[in-house]
Amino acid sequence: MKKLGERQHAVLVADDDPDALALVSLSLSMMGIISIEATDGEKAIAACSQALPDMAILDYNMPGCKGTEVCAHIKKLPGGELIPVLMLTAMDSLQDKVRAFEEGVDDYLTKPFHCQELMARVKALLRVRDLNVRLADKNAQLSQIQEIVLQQERQLVVSQLAGSAAHELGQPLAAIILNCYLLQNLAPGDPKAQKALAAIGSDAKRMSEMLERLKGADAAKTAAYHQDIRILDLGK
Repeated sequence: MKKLGERQHAVLVADDDPDALALVSLSLSMMGIISIEATDGEKAIAACSQALPDMAILDYNMPGCKGTEVCAHIKKLPGGELIPVLMLTAMDSLQDKVRAFEEGVDDYLTKPFHCQELMARVKALLRVRDLNVRLADKNAQLSQIQEIVLQQERQLVVSQLAGSAAHELGQPLAAIILNCYLLQNLAPGDPKAQKALAAIGSDAKRMSEMLERLKGADAAKTAAYHQDIRILDLGK
């Protein structure tokens, strides 16, 4: 029985035997499941193209294409790998069963069948399907969260790098600008001009060394800067 709030399942039933098709559909209706009927393989594939079922019950030999071909088509559809396929057929040899499982079938039931066994298998397969769907949804949500966290970490590193650059390079850059201003207003032979040139060279060297430290900065090593703001610790 469907629990309150749960979506009603829809199952594709493909069989060229009208009696078997009617019996399977009746069994599904007793479980509160919608049946999507198809009388051959091509119609089954067309039905899947219109709306993806939650499960498929397929006859092995059908006009148009075999049940294993329909199964392969379903499994290739987006989300089709989560759709369980039950092969319901009169073919009961070991080779038939092994071939069906190798071609992607999830379960196998031979005709004639008991409705109770069919219903039990359908219930079990849909339960596994629902668990896999929920797991896939959780994994997709986790991937989105991981991407958000990664973007935030990247932005944090960029912010810390910018803060470190401003902190470490700001003072020597300001000194260089000041000394350049002095040079513009001093005579070439003035001793102060020589000191200004020497200071510019020294500050430029400091900035070069800081840039090298920035290249090898460790994002895990930070230092307090102002209030709650932290910058990369570049060492000395």
